[in-house]
Amino acid sequence: MIAEYLFINIDDQLKALNKRDENELKNLITTPAVKYRRPYDVYIEEYSHLASFMASVNGNDFLTDPTGSRRFLPFEVISIDMESAKAVNMDNVFSEILWLYEHGFCYWFDDAGIEELHAGSRRFHVQTIEYELLIQGFEKPETGDNESFMTTAQILNYLKTYNVIQLSEKRMGEALHKAGFERVQKRINSKNPVYGYRIREVSPNPFLNRV
Repeated sequence: MIAEYLFINIDDQLKALNKRDENELKNLITTPAVKYRRPYDVYIEEYSHLASFMASVNGNDFLTDPTGSRRFLPFEVISIDMESAKAVNMDNVFSEILWLYEHGFCYWFDDAGIEELHAGSRRFHVQTIEYELLIQGFEKPETGDNESFMTTAQILNYLKTYNVIQLSEKRMGEALHKAGFERVQKRINSKNPVYGYRIREVSPNPFLNRV
């Protein structure tokens, strides 16, 4: 299909994808070409990827990759003016696209564009319980405070003291990265250096009222 159609609409299925389906979709979106034998053809041939993908979902929490993704450009639709949409001359649209392409328009994401995309897509991400507990119970230390340091395991142990929910070390690492905590290396008690984060507990403890 990706070599036959200009657009493929996933409709409202995007939010229902599991992790395996989502990874397969990501691979499909970025596949440069596909090989197959068309009906009545004798040989298998390679065809370029032509299709662009689109999808619609109900609700704003559907992106599950905590590290961000350049494959999805989410935006919220408040209303659609169908009459104005029907009046658009698509020949002129494609003429403008071709003109921009021939005149060197940057149609890919540079570093600044990627940062802007990630910033705009944050409100569409599914928040993991690890991320929610992290930003509730911890904060970034003041500049010059080099003593506030915890490993991922120490952070998890602290949170498990006040929560019975099973937490994932992998998702906590992703949450720390997403929240912007600085990962550093530190030598503790003259032993081998360990990796952790410049982080400190929020005071007063926000979890005490829940115990």
